[in-house]
Amino acid sequence: MAGSSEPTRVMVAVNESSIKGYPHPSISSCAAFDWMLSKLVRSNTGGFHLLFLHVQVPDEDGFDDMDSIYASPADFQTMKQRDKIRGLHLLEYFVNQCHQLEINCEAWIKQGDPKEVICSEVKRVQPDLLVVGSRGLGPFQRVFVGTVSEFCVKHADCPVITIKRKADEAPQDPVDD
Repeated sequence: MAGSSEPTRVMVAVNESSIKGYPHPSISSCAAFDWMLSKLVRSNTGGFHLLFLHVQVPDEDGFDDMDSIYASPADFQTMKQRDKIRGLHLLEYFVNQCHQLEINCEAWIKQGDPKEVICSEVKRVQPDLLVVGSRGLGPFQRVFVGTVSEFCVKHADCPVITIKRKADEAPQDPVDD
């Protein structure tokens, strides 16, 4: 843990909403952020340095709105730029809130499998704590969808706190967020 004079470094893994879509943060990400503010940071804003990580999962074929048979190099460049903008807007939501509260923060985007990338970034950045949201999937859904939070609890090189969504915020299908 950080010394008493150094702020506590908390990494928060955030993702985009699958319900509201771009550029809204997921219910789980908002729940984790709000919990951290109310239970950890409280009024000690100078005692924390928040590290926001957004992991973008590459599209299976790389194409949302076009036929991959007719792709050009410009199409790939357009997709990369679109994904970067989406990630930046997501992180902007959290960074703006931190600045309003006068909490120091950093934010960055990585690509890959979220659970693997989060644990890799924890190893690289060495935060004091990792906070992740949890969708509260049942055992059947966990088998097919998997959970990033469970993987991080088992494999991250720092303490991990998982925050569940509130029952009244959960959509009908828990896979949605």
